[in-house]
Amino acid sequence: MDCLEFRRLLGSDPRISDRAAREHLESCPFCTDANARAQAFESGLAQAMAVLVPTGLADRILLAQLTGERQHQRTSARRFGWIALAAAACMALAIGVVRHERAAPASLADLVVAHINGPEHAALQLRAPVAAASIERAFADRGVHLKSVPTEVSYVHECPIGAYRSVHMVMPENGAPVSVLYVVDHGSIANTDFRRDGMQGREVPIANGTLVLAAQTDNRFDAVEHTWRDAIEGPAQVAAGSR
Repeated sequence: MDCLEFRRLLGSDPRISDRAAREHLESCPFCTDANARAQAFESGLAQAMAVLVPTGLADRILLAQLTGERQHQRTSARRFGWIALAAAACMALAIGVVRHERAAPASLADLVVAHINGPEHAALQLRAPVAAASIERAFADRGVHLKSVPTEVSYVHECPIGAYRSVHMVMPENGAPVSVLYVVDHGSIANTDFRRDGMQGREVPIANGTLVLAAQTDNRFDAVEHTWRDAIEGPAQVAAGSR
């Protein structure tokens, strides 16, 4: 081995474990001096690195790293949560605005038919007549004094129709019941016929409210309208209106 090869080996393996390198070192004063300087450097480096490590330092480092990662995850999760919440709120607001713009307000006819087909549907099966005092009391509670009380009523109840107050009745003559609702403080301009969910209907302005009739057919509507106009306004009002 020559000096060049020895110096290369010394740079990669300062311990000189190669046999040929040791033989060259014993015969070459120049490489012996280079080796002495290399060993002194290695010794100083080893002393500089010989620092006492505090007990549990590795565990503390790992714990700090883990804690930092968890805090970062929580921060990211909170940030993502707020972003997701804000996005959901914006989406809900947008949907609400669209639905509000698209949804037309329910008409009186819609409200009445939904009421009849919903909680009050069983009332159409009643046949026994209701006492006249019960009918008068229901109208009086709504601020209406009847001029007369129709006798063909099998059901009466004070019902809310949307935001309106009403008296709900059923007239079951000839097995073809007609639902009759007088909605107080609701003014219709003129008689209006309608059809909803297979039912025929009619809105009639009477006094300070609207009489709503609903049934499978409108065969009895004229007679029922006349009966309740007499009961609410009185025969004199009907006669005056006919002139």
